[in-house]
Amino acid sequence: MNFLAHCVLAGPGDGFVAGAVLGDFVKGRIPDAMPRELRAGVRLHRRIDSFSNGLAEMKLSVRRFHPALRRPAPVLLDLVADHCLALDWACHMAGHEHSANLGAFAAEVHAALTRMGEWVPAGGRRFVDHMVKTALLSRYGDPRVMHRAMCHVLERLGFEDLADKLGPVLAEDLRGFREDFAGYFPRLREFAAAERGRLTV
Repeated sequence: MNFLAHCVLAGPGDGFVAGAVLGDFVKGRIPDAMPRELRAGVRLHRRIDSFSNGLAEMKLSVRRFHPALRRPAPVLLDLVADHCLALDWACHMAGHEHSANLGAFAAEVHAALTRMGEWVPAGGRRFVDHMVKTALLSRYGDPRVMHRAMCHVLERLGFEDLADKLGPVLAEDLRGFREDFAGYFPRLREFAAAERGRLTV
């Protein structure tokens, strides 16, 4: 999962929400000095990643990518999942206080990151500052934003020459990705809720 889905799965609380983002930047042992809820948020992020990496439904969704993209496809799928969540926000967030407004939810995430700012690792500072300054999460429904993000992933992983294979992902293949997401996201929510409960005991 990428940042938007992680934040939804984390549930309320500055620590859990900030941990949903910082989980990508806190490596190795989680510092004991971190606030307890933030430590739990980072642990939850890691457990969700581990669970989703083994989820058969997500492995099937990976196969929708062009064969040349199969190696970076699991990372690309995390971005596509966030795009699907943003596009069908009202449906997936039914009953949530921000079900009609992705922007309001994103603003809460950015505010939580700001309040937990002293705990952002140096390696993630530039990205987190960019996320907050540009209200990035609220723009995850924009295919141009997601295409740029996927191109950046390919460049970071050394597959920049495959960028021309991304076109169908956010066009003719998108309907299938959205159907896949609607199938596996409830399983992720169920898992995340159970793990959050264990972490808060």
